Amino acid sequence: MEDSLDNSDRKGTPKIIQLIRQAQGLAPNPEEESALKKLTPHVPGIVTFANHSRALPWTTSYTTVLMFADISGFTAICEKYGAMQNAGIDQLTKTLNDYLGEIVENIVSSEGDVLKFAGDAILAVWRVNDDTELNATVDQVVKCCLNIQDRCGAWETDIGVTLTVKMGVSAGEMSVTFLGNDEYRVYVELGPAIREVNEAEHLCGAGHIVLSPTAWELCTQSLYNHELLEDQQHARILSFWRPRRSSRAETQREGSLWFMRRRKMGGDWGVAITGITAATAFSEGASKSLFTKPIPIVNDASTSKSNDDETSNEDTSPAPTASSSRRHSEPVHRTIYENGEESHARPGRPKMGLNKLRSVVKTVKEMRLDECLRLYILHPVLKKLDDNQPLEYLSEMRNVTVVFMNLILKEEQDTTKLLQDVFEVVYRQSKVMHGCLNKVFFFDKGCTFLVIFGLPGYKHEKDCAHALICSHKMKSILDKLAGVSSVSIGVTTGGTFCGVVGNKNRHEYSVIGRKVNMAARLMMHYPNKVTCGERTFQQSRLPAINFRVLGAKRMKGLQNVGVIREYVESSETSTQAVARIPLFQFPLLGRESEIELIDNELRRLVSGQEYPDHYIISGASGIGKTRLLDHFIRLAETKNVNVISGALRLQHLHISNCLSNYIFQVMLSSSEFSDRIDTEPEIMNALASHDLDSKLYLLNSIQGSAYQKPKGITEREGDLSKILKIIIEKCTARQPVLVLVDDAQNVDPLSWRFLCWLREMRGVLIVLSSRPAAVEVPPCDFAEQYMDSPNVRVIDLGVLDTRHLPALACQIMDVVRIPCELEAMLIERTQGVPYWCEQLLIDMTEKKQLIVTYDDGSSTMRENTIAPNAAQLKKVFSDHSLEDVLDENDNDQIEYNRVNSSFRVEDDEVNRQNQQTPGMLLGYCLTSIKDNKPKVKVAMFSPFVNPKDIEVPLIMKELIIARLDSMRASEQLIVKCAAVLGQTFPRDMIEYILPKVQRVKARKSFKRLKQIGIFECANIPTGRAARLLQSNGLHPEACFCPKMEDDYNADLCNVMRFKNNLLQQTAYNILMESQRLDLHNKTVEYLENQADEIRKRIPYYLLYRKPKDSLDNKQARRHSLFVRRTSKVCAVDLDDKDQDIPRMRRRGGLCVPKEDIDPLIKAVCQLDDGHQKIDELVKILIPLYQEMARHMRAAKDSQLVVEVLLEHAAAVILLKDAEKAKEIMDAVDELLQEISDKKFTNDVSRLSKIARIRGKISYYTGDLDGAQRWLRHAAKLLGIHQPITAVKIWWSTVRAMIRVRALRNSPLTRRPATDKTLEQGYCLSDLQWLYRETGNTSLAFLTTIQQMTKVTGRTCHLHQVVESYSALMKFCQIEHTKKKLETELFEICASRHMELSPSDLIMLASMYTDMAINHLNSGNLKKALSSSTGAYEVCDRLNNQDIGLVVSPVLACCLILTLRNDQFSEFLQRLRSFICYSDGRILRAWYYTFCMERILNGDYPLQSVQCCLDFATNYLRSLDAVTNEYVPRLFLAMTIAVWFSRKGRWSSAQVWFDYSELFEARIVSFLSLYALSRKIEVMLLSLNTCRVTKSHSALDQMKRQITRDLRRLYIGCHKITSMLPRYYHLKAYYCMLKKSKCLAKWYLKKARKVAEKHGNLFELAWVERHRRVWIEKVDLSDQWTDVSETAQYCWTPRPKGPHLYTWPIVPRMSTERWSQCSNNPIIQLLDHIRI
Repeated sequence: MEDSLDNSDRKGTPKIIQLIRQAQGLAPNPEEESALKKLTPHVPGIVTFANHSRALPWTTSYTTVLMFADISGFTAICEKYGAMQNAGIDQLTKTLNDYLGEIVENIVSSEGDVLKFAGDAILAVWRVNDDTELNATVDQVVKCCLNIQDRCGAWETDIGVTLTVKMGVSAGEMSVTFLGNDEYRVYVELGPAIREVNEAEHLCGAGHIVLSPTAWELCTQSLYNHELLEDQQHARILSFWRPRRSSRAETQREGSLWFMRRRKMGGDWGVAITGITAATAFSEGASKSLFTKPIPIVNDASTSKSNDDETSNEDTSPAPTASSSRRHSEPVHRTIYENGEESHARPGRPKMGLNKLRSVVKTVKEMRLDECLRLYILHPVLKKLDDNQPLEYLSEMRNVTVVFMNLILKEEQDTTKLLQDVFEVVYRQSKVMHGCLNKVFFFDKGCTFLVIFGLPGYKHEKDCAHALICSHKMKSILDKLAGVSSVSIGVTTGGTFCGVVGNKNRHEYSVIGRKVNMAARLMMHYPNKVTCGERTFQQSRLPAINFRVLGAKRMKGLQNVGVIREYVESSETSTQAVARIPLFQFPLLGRESEIELIDNELRRLVSGQEYPDHYIISGASGIGKTRLLDHFIRLAETKNVNVISGALRLQHLHISNCLSNYIFQVMLSSSEFSDRIDTEPEIMNALASHDLDSKLYLLNSIQGSAYQKPKGITEREGDLSKILKIIIEKCTARQPVLVLVDDAQNVDPLSWRFLCWLREMRGVLIVLSSRPAAVEVPPCDFAEQYMDSPNVRVIDLGVLDTRHLPALACQIMDVVRIPCELEAMLIERTQGVPYWCEQLLIDMTEKKQLIVTYDDGSSTMRENTIAPNAAQLKKVFSDHSLEDVLDENDNDQIEYNRVNSSFRVEDDEVNRQNQQTPGMLLGYCLTSIKDNKPKVKVAMFSPFVNPKDIEVPLIMKELIIARLDSMRASEQLIVKCAAVLGQTFPRDMIEYILPKVQRVKARKSFKRLKQIGIFECANIPTGRAARLLQSNGLHPEACFCPKMEDDYNADLCNVMRFKNNLLQQTAYNILMESQRLDLHNKTVEYLENQADEIRKRIPYYLLYRKPKDSLDNKQARRHSLFVRRTSKVCAVDLDDKDQDIPRMRRRGGLCVPKEDIDPLIKAVCQLDDGHQKIDELVKILIPLYQEMARHMRAAKDSQLVVEVLLEHAAAVILLKDAEKAKEIMDAVDELLQEISDKKFTNDVSRLSKIARIRGKISYYTGDLDGAQRWLRHAAKLLGIHQPITAVKIWWSTVRAMIRVRALRNSPLTRRPATDKTLEQGYCLSDLQWLYRETGNTSLAFLTTIQQMTKVTGRTCHLHQVVESYSALMKFCQIEHTKKKLETELFEICASRHMELSPSDLIMLASMYTDMAINHLNSGNLKKALSSSTGAYEVCDRLNNQDIGLVVSPVLACCLILTLRNDQFSEFLQRLRSFICYSDGRILRAWYYTFCMERILNGDYPLQSVQCCLDFATNYLRSLDAVTNEYVPRLFLAMTIAVWFSRKGRWSSAQVWFDYSELFEARIVSFLSLYALSRKIEVMLLSLNTCRVTKSHSALDQMKRQITRDLRRLYIGCHKITSMLPRYYHLKAYYCMLKKSKCLAKWYLKKARKVAEKHGNLFELAWVERHRRVWIEKVDLSDQWTDVSETAQYCWTPRPKGPHLYTWPIVPRMSTERWSQCSNNPIIQLLDHIRI
């Protein structure tokens, strides 16, 4: 089992965890111990293995060797890096941790442990078990020090500061005292070894190693080159002594420390068992031991033990190692004194087995080690650990207040107990004022405490004031503590590095910087005082009377420290007293609803008829609560209500009955009662009536009186409340009372109890103001009881309406006008928070950016200014009357006066304007000057100050940081990550970039951040809709994001934004540079994933991207899934000709037999369905490019920014936005100038791409010459020759053709394409496109041949192959060569169909359409069907209407002629579903045309005849037809004319037949000839009818017209041979009408033969029917009439099979019959048709 401890999978697990798990028989590396693994690196081994179950305080002692390393240069690098803003913070952190990490690593590797990080110093310890081990251990420490000096003695930084280290070494006894309580604990090192190591370090110079006298005596002195110091006791180690070597090879092999390797070191090296120790620290045979002594498991109260007990105790020690046999074994003699100290004799190496180990583990487990270790770690660090956040997010340059306190203790005192008492005072007072106790040291100069104000989670806007008040309070208490001789405290404020320093296995949270050093110097140079620097004094805003200026002193390492002040508190300015709410001179702005509520309650209070409701005004700091309470004071005074107002401070929270005492005393005095209740007969009589006059002693706690308790008096519950009720009723009987308490979150618990009693009394109205946290989570039970009362209401005070900000600014500065730019700045930066507005104005005034001056009446001072309403600036009282009512003890009022003085007009300004006459005098905001003439003050920006360039003041940033620190750790992290993304951000992006945060927890934090007003929905309506929502009560958590029905996060916004821009900027600025880079890179990764989802649906060549050579694993899996899915539906027997392949489509399917489908189409059909329009995708992609470029710039990756901007420009060009593309390319040029990597900037492919984009921009701006010049330049960069003269063009073309032919015949294997080849193909494509657009055919043909050379000589990307073949086929005039090229291209595409892009498919569809038309014209209906089906499939897949408009009628005709009625029906269904959401009227015309054609062929269409007639009537009457619409219009009209002719409705037929003259098609095509055949059919049917009604001359004229049209049809059949069967068919009918039966029979035979050859099954069936009827006289049933009647008004499904129409043959009528029928209207109509 012991061997299992050395398993490599447990190297990261601390040894103590491994031991616990091993003793319990559990797995060695459990996840549940991860918390302990994170805690142990923050504490030394002494703390890890301490007996945490003992009562505090307690002290234990060790025999140790100590090393104290003091580093020089940290202050300098902190200042230099801090001046570099955010990037400097990151470099500072890296430098500190690199340097300290190297030192720590050397300490750990030499089996030591870091006992404490003391800012820029390290105290390391090596534990030994007995004195015999000291010699070897000292040598080991000296070796470690020399190694450190070798590596870190002169550490050069990148800013020119050299870090050096000096080290002192001592050996001997050291005691460690553990102090603390149940909330926080510390440990203090004391003893001779501590004093000696401190003395040795003081004697060191830079780069020196000094040994104390004890250490020098213990070491092997002969091993070192050394020198003794002046005292002849301390020794400085210079180097190892190097004897003469016998072998150079041996020297090289063993290294410079050869003698340490040869020498067998006896003894046990002390090892701190934390996460940094070797994994074999407890393994068998290792010469190491536990760092601590055996953990005692005896009772602490025991004072003596028997030998058996001692032996038992020894058994709990660690097991002996291999080296323990050389050590002396002695029994352990342990005595535990009452004070908790232990006296130890030197133990030997007791034996240890696994059973003994389990005894140790049992004790350790009972301690709950993880809970105990948390007590030694600062709360900000614990918050990060608990949220699994990287500790790097704690490292920052932070504005904090540092308090260094030094205590000189009397030697005769019990140090342990005295330190515990001091700790209690320091911890309690610092906690009260939001400070953090960070470190405790004990050196020769006494005990030192380091307290930090302003750390994460403890940030407060009054940190400086709190630090000074806390310091004074601590000194006042400690001065009275026995055993303390003097207390010296130094307080400084400024930017300080705060973060975790060390390496990953041993580190601590520390503060390093100039302000830390300055606080320590103040503490030592000004003893027995509380001193502070100038910045602390300024930012504290405490009364100046509390400070005394001290004389300057020279302090080591500090220059220009400024004025040093001592902080004192007199009785007049004591911060313990409750101050009144400050008075304001100007009227309140806004807050109408709150004023109305309190006004109504005051009326109820004065009436005395009912109890009023009490209110709590809840709002954030600086929101305006105090000013609102001040208005309530004046409102109450107008109603003759007595007002008791009090403004509490943080320290009042810990003073029992502070508020209750104040209210009670003021209430008595204002009612003219004495504070001696027993001297007031009115009150005593009332108390006597209730037998309470003898219980006045109960008021001692509230009133602070000293009434004696009479003997024999028994107390009853509720007596105190009854006494208070009687007294208060007597006070309020004379005048009702309004109690106003500001900052009620500082009310102590007993005062909350008093308020609970007070709210139940008549004649009292209570209004409290508090921060939201205290309202949401009441600080005590009495507070919760008060807030839960039904007569207590909470008012959430929001920000001030921005329309009041100009008036607020004028009130603050005491002016009448402000610049308009200032109003915009206030609205943007303050977000309606009055305190933020005030601080912004103060900062700008102090920096002389904003000045207050007198209005000289000139127009220049009134331009671009805004003046609020005069009533808003009218003072409540004059300055003189204000002085009369000021409370001298009111610190806030003193601060108010100081703020007013910031806006005074300078004396030189007064003198300058004193000589001028005012142009206008107003009756408000006036100031008297020397000539006693009132002048109006205005605010103006200083000359040459641009308001947009004014930075946010530090105080506002501190306020925002305080708000951030008050959040939970997970919420802080979300805000910081969101700040990186910008003002608006999607929620899923935040969840993606959050480091190590659970998504569920993050979503809870999102809700919380919306509740507290940090985020809001980014889709909130604006304008009129927003005003309407606000008038109806818009909830702050309302979400307007579009949601899916199944979205389980419907209550979360998909897109959010910061409510405050300044909050976003501040949160971003406090991030370290490395944190920003990491978050920006993660954001880029997220955006890349989003962009890839869009880019994969856009052809790569449109964005000038490199295509993927093959499918990645994800695409391959997706493709295989699609194939498996479709195979279940599409699996057919290839030999079964009747099986159809169903096509899964969004609009139904078109089934075509497999053998009729081209192999390329089969491959294309397996590709993914659905493609959006390119323009739509590009519009979605462009914002992603913008964000990617922004984040890449922030991540300082200029090369990637260039690549993204080039893609961005290509995308913008697709939208033909040339101006935007030009801006992008200008940015690319700037970046290329900034990039120093010449290989990147001179890359030919990239430069060619830039030139091509420039060429496209020139083209779209109309500069064709510029476009050609840029594209030629791109070709030249790539080595493509582009001649200019005609001869050179011809010669280059010939050479290129010869090369193409040679490459096509070459047997060599084609080389793969390169990036240059790809770019050459892009360039040639652009040139070809430009030459075609400009009509330069010869150069277009040359570039085509050149492009063909590229694709023939290499295995190029498929798009370039398709493009090359397509372009070449357009130039090819030889049909055989053209077909050969088509075949080659289709074979290539079929084999590489997965590489086909939408644009490639469009090219192929166009080619298939041309092939389908050619095959249809030549009569190869089978191939025509296959080609048209393929083209239609591609068009349907890509939603391409242009090609679909051409191929749809071709496919329809193929389906008709091949009698594929079911497929034709499916085709019409798909066509109908498409035209339902399409506005293409031509395609709609073809749909109704083929519906009519289906009716004429005897089948049932999707639309009735009436629907077709309705559409055709509207369509053909429109006169806006263009040439390409003549054929569909003619085709539609003729099909309807045929239908009416067959029905014998000649008048209607005539109307539609007349369109043949209007839309006569001049272009010969299959469709035009088919329409002509329908026209001829109408005429032949008319001829058949007219034979019995017309004269010979009329018939002859009709026959001539039919002959001409038949001749036209025959001539067209020379080109469109597929129409020959219809021509012969019509000719046979014409012969039958002319009684030429033999000739008709011959034509039918020819029609049948040609139809069979073409595969024209429809014509073949129709010809066969007529042959049987006409020639064989077979009587066939006429079902066409029934079908046509049904189809006229509705659609009803019928049995399959066409019901063909039979052309009739009517016998010739006699003359008499003709005369009888001549009056028939039908005959007249036919005559009209003839004419």
